[in-house]
Amino acid sequence: MMGVVAFAASAQTINQSGTAGTKYLGNDAGEGSSNPLRGLNYAIVSNDANNLYFTIAVEPVASLATNGDFNYIIGITTGNPSAGGDTSASSDHGNAYGRSISFSTSFGGMTDFIGAFPAGGSGSTLSPYTSYGFNDYVYTNNTGGWGKIETVSSGEPISMQPSTTQSNAFTLTVPKSDFAFNLSLTPGSTFDFDIDSTGTSGNQTAYDSLAFGGYYGTVPQYPTNTYSSTYQFNETVLDQYTVAVPEPSTVMLVAAGFGTVIFLRRRRG
Repeated sequence: MMGVVAFAASAQTINQSGTAGTKYLGNDAGEGSSNPLRGLNYAIVSNDANNLYFTIAVEPVASLATNGDFNYIIGITTGNPSAGGDTSASSDHGNAYGRSISFSTSFGGMTDFIGAFPAGGSGSTLSPYTSYGFNDYVYTNNTGGWGKIETVSSGEPISMQPSTTQSNAFTLTVPKSDFAFNLSLTPGSTFDFDIDSTGTSGNQTAYDSLAFGGYYGTVPQYPTNTYSSTYQFNETVLDQYTVAVPEPSTVMLVAAGFGTVIFLRRRRG
């Protein structure tokens, strides 16, 4: 029943809602191969006054450092059907990386995008990756395309979870201001998102989706029961995040710093 609702032409389904620290659980049944890097185990989203933090964890047995080279994309939208975001009808398949992954028009298409990629090595035992970088983009109606905001080539270290010998998670720190064009990220506001594992080139599809808990080859969206690496995955199931009020300690530190500046100015005056 859930699958029928999720993939109806006008459907819009929120799989899981949360706020800072919520663990959004994945479902490894969607993988297109046995490589554990393709399976999304969970994600944690949080924020402070200035940044959004996305922690992405693949299967516990996977090593982000040595198991190969994959991209992980975070698609974001306001969830408003009139958002004017990128859709599957566009030549770029609905996202900034040109993968065959898009958000349904019932969500308004994809308005913001973060693409994560490994850095600091080649992904082998002899040359392991040490960190993850990212590109982030916003989709603008006035130009009808994606505009890159920034590139962080590395510096987002791979965490060692669940042990010091296996690295299966990393955290991206993305400025909230990067998404000011499309999103209101004030406390209490919401955005809808999904995280997908995918390949590193061409119009490859999602190997796994955090929000959609099923195997792509067996849902009505796919033409057959066989996994297709290039079939357009038009998402009608997303997760939702509610922007949290910054921790009091953070607010107090900011206020204290501001007070110090005022005090010094008065003293100098």
